[in-house]
Amino acid sequence: MFRSVRLIIAAAVLVAGCAPGGALGGAMNASADKPTITKAQALARIEQLINGTVAIMHPKPELELHQPSLNDSLCLDPVDGGSEDRLIINRTYYLRGLPKESLKKVIAEVKAYWQSQGHYIEAQSDNGLQLYGRSRPDDFFITIGWTEGDVLSLSSTSTCLWPNGTPEPSSTP
Repeated sequence: MFRSVRLIIAAAVLVAGCAPGGALGGAMNASADKPTITKAQALARIEQLINGTVAIMHPKPELELHQPSLNDSLCLDPVDGGSEDRLIINRTYYLRGLPKESLKKVIAEVKAYWQSQGHYIEAQSDNGLQLYGRSRPDDFFITIGWTEGDVLSLSSTSTCLWPNGTPEPSSTP
């Protein structure tokens, strides 16, 4: 099950590298080290994205938090050209209780919902069991996909941010 979650996150990072201004080309953002949203604001937005998505699902799944997603990650490849000292906030949930035969239907519902919210669909797997998007207007990654054991996982990942919203003072002169 963890392998599929890692694949979803890896795909999201790969897509980020191809984004305009990303690691594979484009202009650097001159305001990349300016204030950002805070960690608390990012968590609130992630929960809004997750809960909004789950609310449209039929049947309603039971959410199970993937504990490793509670750990913040470093912004190791900032697509905006900013500091690697910032963080990325992520939450992943397993969607328990969805019948195996309804997984594609649920993902199709999610795709329609995300599009109705103005989110951008980056990619969908050929088998219809993986969907990758970016929220609008804030550009958070949103993914849903099949994991081992015929369970869907739903994730959202923030853009790079300063934990308190502003760059930390430098300890070097």
